[in-house]
Amino acid sequence: MSQLLGSILTVAPILQKAFLFDCMVGVTDREKFLAYYPAPGLNLGIKVGDSLRPGSINATAVAEERRVVRKIGKEIYGIPYVAVGYPIIEDGQVVGCLATGVTTEQEDRLREIAKNLTDALEDIALHTESLAKEADNLAQASHTLNDAAVQMEKKIAETSQINDLIRTLSTRSNVLGLNAVLEAVRAGTAGRGFSVVAEEIRHLSQTTSSSAKSIFRILDEMNQLVSVVSGQMEHTLNHSIQQSTRIQELYAVMQRLRDMADQLKQAAESTAREE
Repeated sequence: MSQLLGSILTVAPILQKAFLFDCMVGVTDREKFLAYYPAPGLNLGIKVGDSLRPGSINATAVAEERRVVRKIGKEIYGIPYVAVGYPIIEDGQVVGCLATGVTTEQEDRLREIAKNLTDALEDIALHTESLAKEADNLAQASHTLNDAAVQMEKKIAETSQINDLIRTLSTRSNVLGLNAVLEAVRAGTAGRGFSVVAEEIRHLSQTTSSSAKSIFRILDEMNQLVSVVSGQMEHTLNHSIQQSTRIQELYAVMQRLRDMADQLKQAAESTAREE
C-alpha cells in the first residue's frame, strides 16, 4: 500500500468529523473499499473489501483520474445525496480514491417548501389583486349611489316647494269659494246657480288641500328615508375606501413575501448547483 493512501486511511475518520454536516467517507484503492464511514442519515451499506462498481463515482474517479461530482436521487438508495470522488495520486499514478457524500434531503425539502410557498403566495396575490379591484369598483358604486341620493334629496326639496304652492292655491281657492257663497246668499234667488258653483269650488279646494297634506307627508317620509340611505351610502363609501386601501397594503405585503420566497427558492437551487 502506498504511503499517501495509508495516511488518508488514518485521517479519514478525523476528516469525517471535521465536516460541518453529517458526511459519509470512503477510501478505496484501485479495486476495492479499504474503509467506509457512514453518516447517521446516509448509509449505503458498503463494507470493507467490497469491489468498486463499474460506473460508480469511485471507479470513474480512478479510471479517468479526475474529480467526479454527482447528485444521486433517492430512487437509488432511498436517500438523495451528493457524492464527490477524488482520485488519490502518488508519483503520477492513481493509487485509490477518497469519496465523500452528504444527504440533500434538507436542501430538497427547502426547495419544495420554497416552491410551495411561492405558488401559495402567487395564488394569494392574485386573489388579493382581484379583491382590490372589486373593492375599488364597490367604492366607485357607493360614490355614485351617494351622489344619486344627494340629487334625490334636492328633487324632493323642489317637489316640496311645489306642494307648498299647491297648498297655498288651495287655501286661496277655499277663501274665494267662501266669499262666493256669501255673495250668492246676498244675491238671494238670483245667486242660487252661482252658489252651487261656489260650493263646488270650496269642495275642490278642500280636497286639494287634503291631497296636498298627504303628498307633503309622503314626501317628508321619503326625505327621511333618503337621508338615512344617504348616510349609509356615505358610511359604505368610507368603509369601501378604507377596505381598498388595506387590500392594497396587503397586496404589497404579498408581493414582498413572494419576492422573499423567490429568493429562498433561488438560494436553494444555487446550493444544489454548488454541490
